[in-house]
Amino acid sequence: MEPVTAFFAIILGGVLVGICVHFIPASATGAMSAATGIATGPSMLSAGAGMAGLLSASYSIDSGLSVVLASGATASALMVALTILSGNIANAFGTGVPPASGQTASGQSITGKSTKDAISGWDQKPYISPGTDGHGMPVQTNFSGLIGAFIGGTGGALVLFAVYTLLVPILRQDAAFTISGFIAGGVFLINCVLPAYTLVGKTEGMFDQKIRKTPKTLVSCFIVSSVIAMIIYIAAVVIQ
Repeated sequence: MEPVTAFFAIILGGVLVGICVHFIPASATGAMSAATGIATGPSMLSAGAGMAGLLSASYSIDSGLSVVLASGATASALMVALTILSGNIANAFGTGVPPASGQTASGQSITGKSTKDAISGWDQKPYISPGTDGHGMPVQTNFSGLIGAFIGGTGGALVLFAVYTLLVPILRQDAAFTISGFIAGGVFLINCVLPAYTLVGKTEGMFDQKIRKTPKTLVSCFIVSSVIAMIIYIAAVVIQ
């Protein structure tokens, strides 16, 4: 990867990481089975999925860009899928509540006034307990979470590979690999936190009304990722 290409790849990867958070269904109140989503913040869950993706991508760093991206995306999606499955099992057999979308049940999702799951077609309204905003992760939020994880895992792996190609000509391979991992992890964490100021709490993923706020996240992540990419480019190419 050429230095200039790597520069823009870092920016693109950071933006993809920020966008992925909007697709991850998560909520702190989900820990009490009182809201749709995984029982943690969207940013924290996205960061965890990103770390899983980076770890997987690092094992294939010498296999080419396509393999690195595929490894990162697959590992992130697997992490989110297992987390959603575990959460649904705990909700169903631990607290006795079925997966149901709060926004869809109240006719406030991005799909309109329909109370049916956008993927399965199952009616959500009968399963909402009084005083709650949903339970667990129904099919549509599960689907959204997988898409978000693929996007985030791809973005993180792209940053890892881009930084590595910038550093490997000037450092020992093991040193370049280690530093690239730290930088990619930092870029992922920064761009995962920024969407929290846009989402402000829980989100049900791509079917949540908050998905309309994605452009704000795109702009903020673009600015931050550009600054980071510029610093890395200057340190690895210009000064060298």
